Parts: sequence; C-alpha cells; structure tokens
Amino acid sequence: MLSKALKLQETSSFIVEWIKSPLVTASVIPSSTRLAKKMVQGLSPDSEQVIELGPGTGVFTNQLLAAGIKEEALVLVELNNKFAGKLRKKYPQATVINGAAEALPRLQLKKANAVVSGLPLLSMRDKQIDAILKGVFDVMQPGGVLVQFTYGYSSPIKKHLLQQHGLVAQRNSFVLNNFPPASVYHITKK
Repeated sequence: MLSKALKLQETSSFIVEWIKSPLVTASVIPSSTRLAKKMVQGLSPDSEQVIELGPGTGVFTNQLLAAGIKEEALVLVELNNKFAGKLRKKYPQATVINGAAEALPRLQLKKANAVVSGLPLLSMRDKQIDAILKGVFDVMQPGGVLVQFTYGYSSPIKKHLLQQHGLVAQRNSFVLNNFPPASVYHITKK
C-alpha cells in the first residue's frame, strides 16, 4: 500500500513539473521499472563512479542501487531544482548536482565508468547535444558507456554528431511496456 502511495506521489510530482516545463521534463510520467532495469543492465556493481543525467524522481537511480552500485559512487545531475532537492533527501550518500549536463567538464569529477542518461535528447538542438556529448566523454573512463533511452526507434543522436565525436550508437533493447515505448542505446567511442 505504501509503495502505491509513493508511486502515485512520484507520478503526480512528475506531471506538475512536466506542465511547468514540458521540454525539460519531456515525459508526463516517470519511466517504468522495466525500462529502468534495461537501462542499468550490464553495468558493473564494482563501478567507482556512475553519473546519471536527468534522474528526475530517481527511477533509474533505484535500479542502479538494485544492480549493486554503491550510493556513494553515484553522481546525480538534475536541472530541475525541486527534483534535485528530493534526490538529496532520498539519496544522502550520492553527490547531487543541481545543474545542466553541459557543465560536466567543469565539475572536476573523477572519471566515470558509465553515464546513464534520462535527458530528452530528441527535444534538444544539435549544439546542446554536442556540448553534452563532449562533456560526457571528457569525464568517462576509456571503454566507458553512455546509456541513453529514447522514445523513438532510431538513435537519439544524429549520425553527423556521432561521427564528429567518433562514437557508435547501438540499440541494446526495446521496452514496449513503457509509456511511451522506449529504446535503450549504448553509445561508446569507436
């Protein structure tokens, strides 16, 4: 019963933030648990640092913890001030940064094993995506992976941007029972 009440509270919070800023929040409701499980599938529990971009209410964060990644190894970068405040309370051992993903290189973080992204890339301009990709791969260890979901079937990153950064995008899975259905991509250096 408590779990359903928390899920309803999380969903209503998400709807309110979506109404305020639909291009930033990008979805009316949080991602499903099934999508979250696919997003973290294959990430090592021994990761020294995992960065999550746009964690929102923490759906992917919960699955990162369930996959064995330590809370203190998480860096949560959330643009929305209300979501960032809730994340600080919910995950006190994680590093929560209230800011934009483009700021990653200026944060002086140790190199991440992986970056998990809930950012709405399809609603962003190429220039912004370019800055995010540069930042992500500047703070990533060699061999690290950017895990990105999209509501489309194709890669959320245009071919010319992938080529410009020397990246390969591979669709890892498709989650039909998410609203809307979503594809999970693993993006790595060539």
